[in-house]
Amino acid sequence: MAEFSELKKKAAALPDKPGIYFFKTSSGEVVYIGKARSLRDRVRSYFLANPDFKVRNILRETADIDYILTGS
Repeated sequence: MAEFSELKKKAAALPDKPGIYFFKTSSGEVVYIGKARSLRDRVRSYFLANPDFKVRNILRETADIDYILTGS
């Protein structure tokens, strides 16, 4: 698993544009797929204080964050 702080920095560096984001394990397996109007805002929201059970489990397995920009 990547360092939590590294993932948080990567989330903050995402573009403020619409797209699809992927949380991946160290082997490249996709743990979670989501869509957002603002990739940066949505993905950063996973790193706020007191995440729920689902988010904690996703982040526990996540080693990388990837994305694809979309038109809307």
